[in-house]
Amino acid sequence: MRVLVFLSIGAICFLGAMWVAAQDTATCAPTIETIWTTASDVCIAGPVGYACNGGAAPQVEPSGPVSNALAAVGALVEVGVIDSIRTPLVSETTGAGIVWMRPPAPIQFTGLLVGDVIARDVTPPDFPAWQSMVVQTGTDLSTCSVAPRSSFVAQTPFGQPANIAINGVSLTLNGTLLVQTIGNQTVFAMLSGIATLFAVGQEQVLRPGQEILIDYNPGDFTFPIAPPGLPLPLDQGLASHFPVALLDRPIILPQPGYVATDGAVNLRVAPSTDAGVIVQVPAGQVLSVLGRNAGGDWYHVRLDSGETGWMFSSLLLQNVGNIQAIYESTPLPPQRYGELGRTATVLAPAGVNMRQAPDVTFGLVMTIPDGAIVDLLARSPYSPWVKVDFNGVVGWLALISLQTQAIIEALPVDYDVPPPPEPTRVPGSFGNAFPNPNGSNGN
Repeated sequence: MRVLVFLSIGAICFLGAMWVAAQDTATCAPTIETIWTTASDVCIAGPVGYACNGGAAPQVEPSGPVSNALAAVGALVEVGVIDSIRTPLVSETTGAGIVWMRPPAPIQFTGLLVGDVIARDVTPPDFPAWQSMVVQTGTDLSTCSVAPRSSFVAQTPFGQPANIAINGVSLTLNGTLLVQTIGNQTVFAMLSGIATLFAVGQEQVLRPGQEILIDYNPGDFTFPIAPPGLPLPLDQGLASHFPVALLDRPIILPQPGYVATDGAVNLRVAPSTDAGVIVQVPAGQVLSVLGRNAGGDWYHVRLDSGETGWMFSSLLLQNVGNIQAIYESTPLPPQRYGELGRTATVLAPAGVNMRQAPDVTFGLVMTIPDGAIVDLLARSPYSPWVKVDFNGVVGWLALISLQTQAIIEALPVDYDVPPPPEPTRVPGSFGNAFPNPNGSNGN
């Protein structure tokens, strides 16, 4: 009887904990999303050379005019006048620290501080500001279960590597790198692209789905006391719930580890040999893993070029950890928060023609004036056109006529549209006979 009572009480406690967690998520998730949305509205596509504050007021050195200038949401301050900055922990009651640092050329990267992060410029004289920095992140967790861990993320423009130093580690970064400090270690976790880390005379290459730990003296992250360790499979808890839509280039977070092609392997649009081939990937290519199908015989992967698709797992050399992202159809990339992910502005002095389907050959619905705001509904499966709603009228616009911060690839594809008509065939081509000018039938 006592055992039964004990088990019953344990079950009740477990269910109670699950209920509290569910209530916590249901209560705070909308608030956290509102925080991200507000930050997006004011800082996405911010100017290069400036820091942009997207949330709660940070602590900035030098204090006084510089600190005060960056206190308001949406405030912009030149990066070069900031010596250090600290952003507060993510909280559903007090807001969150969210700051974008976009150093000017020749440094090409954006630093995103989310949560309790201290970043200090330690660049030597005669070098561009913020080329070398010391970063420290808090380890306290938010009371909201869907809030991310405090993190610093550095991201370069696509295909444009940057040479920077973080916590005494020289980095050649081409992609997206997450940095956290835990105890006396700095964790460098690769989310996309590739990075080379050099410290204490040794070098390591870091790929998506991997992390490297580097040791420091207690409380001092200026210089490492040991070279970079061997890359490990990514601890997914590091980036859990990180708002990737706040990045200049939103990405799908990788799973632990990576795969490589042992020979030429087809990258397909779906996990099936009947699916279309995107490209044939040659041998020796290392790919990040985004997920897998339920059977585990197909991996959803991303190439260094940014292309994504599916590969048959048995054709790959596998160095993967526990893959938790399991799905049968290709997921959409992350979309911007709020209106940024749903609207676009017409940029056409004479207006733009809305068509019945995604091609200029289809019928005209109406002409939308320059500067009008349209709602984005879907994208074309075969052309750079988008389906929009303008004051209740639905039709298709050429993407080139719009300005938007939405991620077009994250819009659903509307497959229920007619393909554009084939061009008129030239007489004599495709087996057509030329007309006989004499009217003879050729007999």
